[in-house]
Amino acid sequence: MKAALLTSPERLEISDIPAPLPQTGEVLIKVAVAGLCGSDYSKYLGQLGGPYGIVPGHEATGTVVEVGPGVPGDLLGRRVAIQPNFPCGTCEICRSGRGNVCPQKVRLGIDVNGVFAQYVSVPYRYVWPLPHELSDACGVLVEPLSVALHGFNKSLPLPGQKVLVYGAGVIGLLFVRLAALSGACVSALDPSGHRLAVAGELGASKTYNALSETDGEMNSFQVIYEASGVSFALAQIISLAAPGGKIVLTGLPKEDCTIAAGMLVRKELSIQGSMIYTDEFRPAINLLAEGLIKTELFISSLIPLEKLPGAIADFRSPSRIKDAVKLS
Repeated sequence: MKAALLTSPERLEISDIPAPLPQTGEVLIKVAVAGLCGSDYSKYLGQLGGPYGIVPGHEATGTVVEVGPGVPGDLLGRRVAIQPNFPCGTCEICRSGRGNVCPQKVRLGIDVNGVFAQYVSVPYRYVWPLPHELSDACGVLVEPLSVALHGFNKSLPLPGQKVLVYGAGVIGLLFVRLAALSGACVSALDPSGHRLAVAGELGASKTYNALSETDGEMNSFQVIYEASGVSFALAQIISLAAPGGKIVLTGLPKEDCTIAAGMLVRKELSIQGSMIYTDEFRPAINLLAEGLIKTELFISSLIPLEKLPGAIADFRSPSRIKDAVKLS
């Protein structure tokens, strides 16, 4: 099969490799569309660990074309989205309902071959049938929307509350849309004018290119979602949060930062981390199928596999939202 093979950091090659065979409890999926994500870029740069000589990619839709032993036969021929993190299911953390932070979880496209290939084999318990009204390209948003829903549910804003989304990449833009749907008064902060324009179309009433543009907004936001992953984000967010405000962190900064701990106390702020998802895939599919997310604003381009090396090298382009790779 044709596949993108990451042989070393920043070296992605389109290669012919053997197609996988589904093992016990697995299904073989013919990949239709795969999304390019910030985690794929971090893997490309060598920042996420795991082996090389690996097929990256973890957001995808496709069709089940073969099932391994122990898999229900009615999955054959089904169009599905893939849930790409596989917790062990047996450790104390998993048993407590936090499989998303299982230290032994296997990450598709990071620890094992992923979806930038014509075929991928995954555990059948981690595929989700897609409704006919949801296209393959829209279906690649199921996974990032699940990430956003998991964080959004940590601190649901009330109608009319002031909400700030810090960072308007895909997850941040999904936060904007979810908050707008909830009736909150949403603002977005990001250095990209293009992404802020999209935030406006998704329901943001105010947008800011930099912290310096938020004069008069200090101590005013009741809920803040951090989706940038930049190291200084939390320090800035603390100054923007209203007394009693809630902060949800989804970005993963490469470096720690110094924060005003005294301000946390004086304003009685609550800070909540949010890591991927637990049971948000079904609600994400339902939201997308209902047409509530405005998916047409997210896919910047639909490219063939051969153009993926250039697209991932250009990942930080401020004009892109999400590139998707068409495989079948």
